[in-house]
Amino acid sequence: MTPVSEDCTGFCRDCGVEHALPAAPAVPHAMALMAEIEARGGIAPPGSDDPRLGLDYLFGPARGQMFGVLVCLGRDGGERVLKAFSGQYNGVWEVQGWTPPMVDPDEFRRATEVDEPRIKSLTARIQGLAPEDPVRGGLLAERRALSRELMDRIFDLYRPINFRGQRRLLREAFLGRSMPTGTGECCAPKLLHHAALSGLVPLALAEFYVGRENRSGTRAHGRFFAPCAEKCRPLLGFLLCGAQELRAGLSLP
Repeated sequence: MTPVSEDCTGFCRDCGVEHALPAAPAVPHAMALMAEIEARGGIAPPGSDDPRLGLDYLFGPARGQMFGVLVCLGRDGGERVLKAFSGQYNGVWEVQGWTPPMVDPDEFRRATEVDEPRIKSLTARIQGLAPEDPVRGGLLAERRALSRELMDRIFDLYRPINFRGQRRLLREAFLGRSMPTGTGECCAPKLLHHAALSGLVPLALAEFYVGRENRSGTRAHGRFFAPCAEKCRPLLGFLLCGAQELRAGLSLP
């Protein structure tokens, strides 16, 4: 696997500076995790035979997924290594031993259980109409409005916390005008949010891709990548805020 060369960085509007976390110290832990996933044939914890957590999922229709590790120091001064997968794994939000999502899965289900079926029904009706059908335009507008309302409701469930103990709505922490679908579900935000909640001091973070190459050809199995520019970097400035002071208090770089 190719070593990662880009660090985890993001501009903080509160401090007016670019906060950063190195990648290189986390690479050996990431390579060990990659080897473990391949050797175990998936991400299931020991003793589990959940068929949804197998490695075949990543080489099939899912076309791969990002994974990440965050090296931290605990309250006792001992090293801790957190691991995460982006989003859900084959429809599963939480897996024992892996960093949980930023959002409560039950709250997410309640927020989407009514409107998601309505959106899918509208999509099916739209696909059954000719492009010139006047009814189609109205259905498209209805679906756009419903989707926008649903995304706003989903985003309000995410309340990231940083290393100063500040907690904000996702739209308040995000540096940009519009948030793409899936914002808050990538590895880096999940890992940093969980570390801050747990009182851990972050030292290094690295992410890699497992599975079939994605359709755009920008992700390939076993390759390392920096946190994405669209969904991660606009959040990382807020999430990393306060981490440098914690490291300085421990006389760490």
